Amino acid sequence: MSIFIVACLSCMLCFILFITSGLFKHSLLPIKSSKELPKVSVVIAARNEEMVLPILIQDLVNQEYPLDKLEVIIINDRSTDSTKEILTKADENYALIKTITVDKASETMTPKKHALTLGIESAEGEIIILTDADCRVGKLWVSSMVYSVINQNCISIGFSEIGVSSNSLFEKYQYIDFLSIISANAGSAGWGQYWSGTGQNLAFYKEDFFKINGFEPVKDRISGDDMYLVQSISKLKKGYINIDPNSFVKTIAMPTMKEFINQRVRWSSNSKLNATENPLFFSFLSTMFIYNIIIIMSFLLGGNWFFLFLFKFILEGSVIFLGGKLFNRKIEFLPFCLWSIAQPIYIPLVGILGLKEKFIWKP
Repeated sequence: MSIFIVACLSCMLCFILFITSGLFKHSLLPIKSSKELPKVSVVIAARNEEMVLPILIQDLVNQEYPLDKLEVIIINDRSTDSTKEILTKADENYALIKTITVDKASETMTPKKHALTLGIESAEGEIIILTDADCRVGKLWVSSMVYSVINQNCISIGFSEIGVSSNSLFEKYQYIDFLSIISANAGSAGWGQYWSGTGQNLAFYKEDFFKINGFEPVKDRISGDDMYLVQSISKLKKGYINIDPNSFVKTIAMPTMKEFINQRVRWSSNSKLNATENPLFFSFLSTMFIYNIIIIMSFLLGGNWFFLFLFKFILEGSVIFLGGKLFNRKIEFLPFCLWSIAQPIYIPLVGILGLKEKFIWKP
């Protein structure tokens, strides 16, 4: 048993060194003017988003990008609230906004992938940018994402963060948790290993989407569209972590613990796909899963759990604080401590439920 624990400790140390060193390999790519700007299509799938859509629409129509070369395609995916009315009004008021309505779920593809496919297929833009309806973007967001795609000939993986609107410890916990995921992905990307990204902030050439056969290879998967796009397109060309602050996106925190766990379980459900598609990523996820179980078992059996926890606390802290430095984000120590304490229970719980696909998705 002790040999197994030492092996797990060694694996975790190697992965953390791999990630932290990779975080130092990124460089800022400032926006530069260009006479030949490409046509760009921002594509958003929306279902029952009446509370957030008007804010995002305003952010998008205020973009400092030539409006004759920008279109915003919003797909109303069977909404039952006032999303349709909001989109109809936006379509009438703004020439750059184009709406698509899905009245019936696809029989051959899961809902969000179907909605995004419809949007991308109808796009006139050479470059596609994806975000979610509950996000906020700055005025130079499109410009920054477009420039990174053109300059690097890649899929641009943008930074996204949880917006903390109050002193809520729960929101700050989610902020740390999301930053840990973004930082791990950025660290692996530093070594050319593009594990994942967030569908809240991705940009790529439209032709590359069709070169990977769209979402057909994962058409039956409820989630994981972002992970699939990053891994697939980065094999065609390469990926690029966009660390320009102009490209950053904010999203809202989950309002309840139940919704938060459900979201993380949904994300976790895609982990097993990496066993064959990305063995290194799967090994990393497995190591973190097993290590947290070892901490819990050591605690229950009276083992040296504190050393194991402290080792993990220091290593994961280095990833999060270096990730925060890369993206110029502050890390509060108390929420980080709370996050660290919860991990040994949270990670095995989410991992097991994810494997069993015990989550609820919008019907």
